[in-house]
Amino acid sequence: MAFDDPESPSDIPIPQLSLEGELREVINRHSAENGSDTPDFILAQFLLGCLNVFDSAVRRREYWYGRKPQPADPL
Repeated sequence: MAFDDPESPSDIPIPQLSLEGELREVINRHSAENGSDTPDFILAQFLLGCLNVFDSAVRRREYWYGRKPQPADPL
């Protein structure tokens, strides 16, 4: 590939991974799926489901206490 090639690797956009994709990658990199012999994509979807249920529980708690849900400050 020539240096003046308009489609050199540095010019090709790198797609951003979704949160699920990143979780799959981390699970796979650390072989975290080995303990349960469960594919990384199933574990990633499970973890996202846990996060969604936790978010729902927090919203319900805030409603119970009569507080308006507010987005968290970014880290």
